[in-house]
Amino acid sequence: MQLLSILLAVGVLAGLLLLSWRAPQKERVRYVDAGVMVLFGALVGGRGLSVAVNLNYYATHLGEAIQVWKGGFSGIGALVGGVLAIFILSLLWRLPLGTLADALLPLAGTLTIAAWVGCWLDACSYGLPSDAWWALPSGDEWGVIVNRVPVQLLGALATLLVIWLLDWGGRRLPVRGTGAALGLFGVSAMLFGLSYLRADPTPIWNGLRLDAWGAVGLMAFSSLTVVVLLFYWKFKQK
Repeated sequence: MQLLSILLAVGVLAGLLLLSWRAPQKERVRYVDAGVMVLFGALVGGRGLSVAVNLNYYATHLGEAIQVWKGGFSGIGALVGGVLAIFILSLLWRLPLGTLADALLPLAGTLTIAAWVGCWLDACSYGLPSDAWWALPSGDEWGVIVNRVPVQLLGALATLLVIWLLDWGGRRLPVRGTGAALGLFGVSAMLFGLSYLRADPTPIWNGLRLDAWGAVGLMAFSSLTVVVLLFYWKFKQK
């Protein structure tokens, strides 16, 4: 958990610096503050969903519910918490929702990449055992190290590709917020696909991991957002 925490801190710092560099000069402090608030929302959402899924345990260990450093965090919950925080900040601070969401996309990217790499080093979100030539040694929560599908590195590389593609083509998108919605869809689709390769224990519902169901929900939400934004753009063109 220590290595993961260090890498997450590096990811946060890199994301905030990138956010500050790209923000309008007169709005840098405000956008960095927004980034910090969204990170807090992601923390609350990630920990909150983890506690909700393991409610039977935390019902008798209430003090541990806020002890994030002991482990137990949901990537899907962090995405949901971050998205909700963006909506709330946009309303409270009267910032354009699409502009704010697009500006925060690099922060989400650096944090997600850092989380995947940290999980590889700290044996969380690990892959299925494999004898394939491309399998890499990786441990689990019991300290057993075997060759596994490199889920964490695949997640980091896939996130990097999604963020790079959106950074490269984002200026060509007609409506503010479309890039963030596409980014959310890409990361959610990646989480859904990698869920079939993961071996870390989690509750299963109707044949799918709970994180896979969460990814499906985020994919549906982001797809609907893109459709609404494009229809809005077409309507304004008339």
